[in-house]
Amino acid sequence: MITIISPAKSMDFNPEPEGSLSLLGKWRAHSGRNNTHELLAILKGLSAGQIGKIMKVSEKIAKQNHQRFQTYENLPEKPAIFAYVGDVYKKMEPGTFSLEDLEFAQDNLRIISAFYGLVRPMDKIKAYRLEMVNKLPGAPVKSLALMWQEDIAQMINEEIKTHPNKYVINLASDEYSAAIDAASLDAKMVNIHFREIRDGVLRNIAINSKRARGRMAGYIIKGRIGSPEELKSVSALHYAFDAGLSDESNFFFVNS
Repeated sequence: MITIISPAKSMDFNPEPEGSLSLLGKWRAHSGRNNTHELLAILKGLSAGQIGKIMKVSEKIAKQNHQRFQTYENLPEKPAIFAYVGDVYKKMEPGTFSLEDLEFAQDNLRIISAFYGLVRPMDKIKAYRLEMVNKLPGAPVKSLALMWQEDIAQMINEEIKTHPNKYVINLASDEYSAAIDAASLDAKMVNIHFREIRDGVLRNIAINSKRARGRMAGYIIKGRIGSPEELKSVSALHYAFDAGLSDESNFFFVNS
């Protein structure tokens, strides 16, 4: 079973926990790197003003990321699971992981990045700003999600061969889930949804769902969860599995 999560806009490149050093590794050679190099070439050709318009960010952030892309080769690296520090990662709490937890995560958790494609937790990445919804001039396809679909499917299919339970647990946001072509997978994909009952109505509260996805990812890693059936017993931030709303492809967890 492989669990998929989204990246985060917020990143931190202070030194990672010492215990993680034994797992540090360079990027594997995989076809996704060709896309990364192609995207970097496009991004290096953009002005700070263009970056600001495309990414809808402030002038300060646009200039910062323009500088990052121009000096990309010299930027510091850090394992992805420690570099991303958004809400998902705060609730996943990778800083509390043991070496055994990190080893399990390395085999069973994957991050979908608009810049790097499919990322292992301990793959070293550099600071960047790029979202799946960003439309780049000169990109070979109309969306970054489409650009990555084939590579991501190939990588998941290769990795799932070693897993006894052929499932992909999708904890990614809709934006990043678009890069997963479920029909091309040699595994069954189970989409995880978090809902709350507000004034008698079932609602998706985006920020709370994001945090719950992170907490559930942490539970999967620390609990060594290896099947969808085991996942049904997990309670993430008071969200509990709802059998009435769920089916074999969509698990709903409700906070009442």
